[in-house]
Amino acid sequence: PAARPVAATAAPALPRPADEPASDALAELFAATFDAHWETLRDGYPFFGLYGVDWEAERAEHRPRAVAASDVDAFAWELGRLFSALPDPHLAFLPAVDTIIGRWSYPDVETRIVERRTLLLEWPDGAEPPPPAGFEDLSRACPEIVAVRGAPPTSASQILAAGPLGSTYDVRLRWPDGVETTHAFRCPDASNLTELMERHYGEGWLVTGRVGDVGYLRVKTFQPDKATLGPDGKMTTMLRAALAELDDTRGLVLDVQANGGGIVAASDPFLGNLLERRMSYRWGREGEQRRVIRPRTPRYEGEVVVVVDERTASGGEWAARILRDAGRARVIGGRTVGAEAAVHESVGPDGSRVMYSAWPVVEPGIDPFQETGVALDRALPLTVADVRAHGLEEALRRVRHARFAAALELLGAPASDVDALVELADAADAEETTLTEMR
Repeated sequence: PAARPVAATAAPALPRPADEPASDALAELFAATFDAHWETLRDGYPFFGLYGVDWEAERAEHRPRAVAASDVDAFAWELGRLFSALPDPHLAFLPAVDTIIGRWSYPDVETRIVERRTLLLEWPDGAEPPPPAGFEDLSRACPEIVAVRGAPPTSASQILAAGPLGSTYDVRLRWPDGVETTHAFRCPDASNLTELMERHYGEGWLVTGRVGDVGYLRVKTFQPDKATLGPDGKMTTMLRAALAELDDTRGLVLDVQANGGGIVAASDPFLGNLLERRMSYRWGREGEQRRVIRPRTPRYEGEVVVVVDERTASGGEWAARILRDAGRARVIGGRTVGAEAAVHESVGPDGSRVMYSAWPVVEPGIDPFQETGVALDRALPLTVADVRAHGLEEALRRVRHARFAAALELLGAPASDVDALVELADAADAEETTLTEMR
């Protein structure tokens, strides 16, 4: 679901470290910003108990260091450490943009979350150590990142992996044999932040095809501003048209792998075109909100299998969950992210932003899926062992083949069609994406 601001104030122009030293006024701004974000989560975040986090204790540990920070960089990193205590996939932190754009960069690395572990796949130039025993090359070892600047690698602590141009910081890695080592990663001398911002899928956000009498529908996002839409500018219209295009198929493979979600105004009407009965869920801290998904016409009548993976999150998970709850689809693939609640946004006095889970599902008889992911009818996971044995590309190829073979089996379609279905999915992945500027 779309975020909304809950603590916005006018952001003053912040000095950069090169402009002037820390002052009493800056310390006051740091204190006000820390308190605003901390209090917003204290009053609105529902999962402290789930993650076993004592929020008062976190304040006691981090606030003194944040207020006494020597500059805006140190302050941003201390907030990153505070929020990293919550391994919530919806929780994200962005410092005041004016203090980092053009002045910070990220090391050129490639990572992948596999089985809830962050694996390092590609090293920054000049940082590669020799491959460990038992591995011919470093790319197969895929060590797990266990700490960045001393904090665990959560969504909220990603900002700890950036810093001023040319600066270095420590990364702690755990290797396949369990040995842990520390490495210094260097930020490039040229800013690359604008290359790492929010993804836009262009026209490739929605892909349709068919193999025999089975339809294939890939939906990469339910967020309209991440997609290039049709003449009327409506995501719901395009989703409905895609279903209509496949109306004569006997079964449908709905592929929401890597779908990170979006807004219910886009996803619910689409789901209504698949449902036979009304579905509703109460959410919010006290169940004060209600989500209702009503059957709509024209309705797709064929059987449905939803394919999910380790990157399916939020609204993407909800799509699979709703169809499964309604008895309308079977869900197969990898364990999903487990980002259940609607998202709100806190904007600090300095202009920094925190995205956080705010409205959990509280409908009686409905099992939550925060952290656990949606229930699967058939688990076909991508594993760390497979990545290390075959390399990421080959491991992905194998698990993709297995997932689509299972989908065809559940739909009663010929197993011989699996290569053609995989080819459709590969073509959907190959659609180019573009990147928007930081907003």
